[in-house]
Parts: sequence; structure tokens; C-alpha cells
Amino acid sequence: MMALSLLVVGGVAPPVGAASPSRSFRIGLIGDTGYSAHDDANLLKVRSSANRSGLVFVVHDGDIQKGDTPCSDQRLRDVKGVFDGFSTLVYTPGDNEWQDCPNGTPRGWLADIRRTFFSTGNSLGLHPIGQWRQPGTPENARWEWGGVLFATLDVPGPGGGGPAFGADGAWLEAAFDRAEAMKAAGVMVIMQDDPTDGSSAALIARLKRRAARFRRPVVLVHGDTHVHRQDHPWKDVPNLTRLETFPGFTPDWVLATVNPSSPGVFSFMTVRG
Repeated sequence: MMALSLLVVGGVAPPVGAASPSRSFRIGLIGDTGYSAHDDANLLKVRSSANRSGLVFVVHDGDIQKGDTPCSDQRLRDVKGVFDGFSTLVYTPGDNEWQDCPNGTPRGWLADIRRTFFSTGNSLGLHPIGQWRQPGTPENARWEWGGVLFATLDVPGPGGGGPAFGADGAWLEAAFDRAEAMKAAGVMVIMQDDPTDGSSAALIARLKRRAARFRRPVVLVHGDTHVHRQDHPWKDVPNLTRLETFPGFTPDWVLATVNPSSPGVFSFMTVRG
């Protein structure tokens, strides 16, 4: 069932069919954390709350420190330690932890991020799940749960560019190819950049085209601009929802209920950690 263009790193098969397609499950959505000591404390509150909430996984959509903050391997290790305290966590990079570093080179820091967070085929956390990773761009991951497909893309805000730009489009297409083949109830795509300012235009054009063809519910989750919202900015694709996560300035986080048997599949509520 794995396409030739995909790679399972570490020999761990992703949890296909890990939940019955007829049963609902819950996930957490967070991002833009660690801009201060207060933010770091909020993340620990969110982690405690999430771990008590019976989630199958939490997704972090990038930015793990304040922009223009000097980057370091110690910071990456510290954040990974916090992430590994979640029951299950999936992470995709933002711009602050590599593209905006005032020290070193962006590509060098991205290489360090890949070594720290994406060296295996597993997610992070106390109970990691297996994932497919894109060869050459291991931060781009895909996994399936309860008949729903999830995919991360390395799209740093606010410009949406970076060395993964070419790979992102191919990974998005592969994700929808798989969703169509498995007759997925829905698709959730997670990245850092807020594309509603015109950035990532080519990628969003692909997303809109594939979502329209898919016809079932699709959610784009992102961070970057620090304003929580859930809306439909692309009126020509009514089955495509945009959700922006809360920033780490608050202990609030988004709990998503995924019910493959319901028409909308995805519903959302705010939880305070």
C-alpha cells in the first residue's frame, strides 16, 4: 500500500487503521510556543491538559522560539524533551527555529532540526506512532487514523519559501492521491505559514484544486500570525476549512473531534490548560 515515492524511516510501519472508521477520536492542535519563559510554562500546562484529555495525538505546527533569537542545539534538545513528554506529538518546523536564526545558516539549522526531531519513522512522545516520511525532506510526514489522512508540510511563515518548497507540492499531491485511493473520510494538512496573506500561493492553488476534487472535508491547520480562528477564506472550495492555532502567549489549545461517520468529520473546541 506504500507508494514507491515514500519512505518509512526506522522500519516502523505507520498505524494504518489504528481506529475504526466508524468511531470518533480526538486530537490536539498547538503551535507558536517558547517565545519566553512564560510561554515555556504555558506549553507545560498545555501538555498536562492534553495528556489528560484522551487524545490519540497532538500536532505542533511550528515555531518553538521567538524570531531572531540565537539558535542552538541545546534549545532543540530542550524542546524535544518537552515534546517527548506528550503522550504522542507530531511536529512540523516553523521559521523561527531555523530560517530566522541570526547565527549560523538556515540550511545548517534545518539539518540540525532534521537530526534532532526526524531521524526515525516515529512521531515524538511517550507513545510514538509510525509515519511515512518524504525522502530528502523527512519533516514532511503522513499518517492515517480512523479512515482519515493527516500530512505535515515544511512551509515556514511568513513568506512560505525555503528549501522544502519544491518537495512540499509533491508531498501534498501524494497525500491526496493516497486519500483518494483509501477513500478517506477527510484530510488534515498542517504547516506553519498563514497563506491568507498571499504567501504560498502556488501551494494553496494545489491544495484548493485537490480539495475540490476530493469533495470531502479538508482542514488546513497553520500558525504564524498568532490569532486563533476557524473560517473558510476560500469561498470557491466550501469543503476546505482553515484553522489557526493559539500562540504560546496563552495556555489555550484546540481540541479537535474527528468523527469519520459525520458529514463534517472535523469539529473544534477551545481548551484552557
